[in-house]
Amino acid sequence: MAPAPPIAKPAPTNPTPEPDENHVFRKIVVGFSLAALFVRFGVVPELIAVLTGVNTYLLYFTAGPAILATLLSGGLRRTFSVRASYWWMAFFLWMVIATPFSFWPGGSTRLLISYVRTDLLYLVIAGGLAVRWGEVRALFYTIAAAGVVNLLTSELLMKTAQGRVSLMGIGTIGNSNDLAAHLVLVLPFLAFITMDPKRSFFIKFPVLLGIAYGIWVIVGTASRGALVALLAGLVFILWRATTAQRVVTLAVAAFIGVLTVAALPSMTLNRLGNLFGEEHEEATESGEVRSYLFKQSLLFTVQRPLFGVGPGQFSNYEGNTRVEAGQIGVWKDPHFIFTQISADCGIPGLIFYVGGLISAIWVVVRTRRKARQQKHLEIMNACFCYLLGIVAFLVAGSLLPFAYRFYYPAIIGIAISMSIAANRQLDAAAASIQPQFPVRRY
Repeated sequence: MAPAPPIAKPAPTNPTPEPDENHVFRKIVVGFSLAALFVRFGVVPELIAVLTGVNTYLLYFTAGPAILATLLSGGLRRTFSVRASYWWMAFFLWMVIATPFSFWPGGSTRLLISYVRTDLLYLVIAGGLAVRWGEVRALFYTIAAAGVVNLLTSELLMKTAQGRVSLMGIGTIGNSNDLAAHLVLVLPFLAFITMDPKRSFFIKFPVLLGIAYGIWVIVGTASRGALVALLAGLVFILWRATTAQRVVTLAVAAFIGVLTVAALPSMTLNRLGNLFGEEHEEATESGEVRSYLFKQSLLFTVQRPLFGVGPGQFSNYEGNTRVEAGQIGVWKDPHFIFTQISADCGIPGLIFYVGGLISAIWVVVRTRRKARQQKHLEIMNACFCYLLGIVAFLVAGSLLPFAYRFYYPAIIGIAISMSIAANRQLDAAAASIQPQFPVRRY
């Protein structure tokens, strides 16, 4: 007689805790790490400085304790349990190796010190943060809260000049293009809240209004790169979202598009129209400068393919070589991060840089596939929102001199935390489904 089929145990809500997981020190680690991410993504110190005239040094008071607590709690081990971190550290080490060969070693050294102190550390802060999936959820909500601060900042400090929205007194995201790229990254974290079936309509509706306002600000910056990024995000949604999400997205996009066209100044629309062949003097001149800088970055890459002109030295090298040739230098970095890296750090630096980004994206794609197989909706939604933000940001941010900003170590670190916590949750759920054979009766 054939045995009866096994009976599966229901999966537990949470995996078995690690020995130090519920220790009070873990809560301190998570608290400081979330605070450091909130302060940086929310651009909080600059906002306080504009409103009060006081430099609060919040970055040091949050990031310093966060990195120390993360290291003491094994965060470095967790960060380097995923391959993406090795790629990014290889890029940083290549920056160090390239510095002695720099056009200006002193300038490259200052960049290295600043990069470690204020940017690279977010790889470990974000990557070593999460042990449980609930901590990843808190991470997403923290960046969403920072996005709300960004939207309030946009409303308080917005100014419009020559048809372009920018922010007064905010250096990091005050520029129109920088503001647009930043919002393109944080808005999908707000979208994560709207996808949570446990959240009520009274929470989701204001969040949706915030997202709509954020899109209006992005379009109002008249950043052509950000406009392409929005289109790339729309294509990604139509490709990867569920049918219901596609319908809602198309309806919302059409509604926002009509309102945006009706509300934006004609100068803004004319500048954006340059993307599709219409004439706009300022946009045309900007395009010509970017084209020149892009060609120069390719030329410097070919001339110095191994170590480049030195980390952060493209603008100095371009300006000096032009002056020596009796011409006028532009003294700016190329508005394309990949040729900026290849010109500054050589082709090996570019390989490590791209490898880190691709590895981070791939680990989230694999996590999403695994979550889909086990029908874990929240992990699927988190992976989807992360990938949406990265796709849009890589389009917008790649067209700006953003190569050494904190964004890239942070998004790689977030991918690492998502992978660790999600796989632990999913593996625990799969392991709990063990066969129990009933007693045979003859």
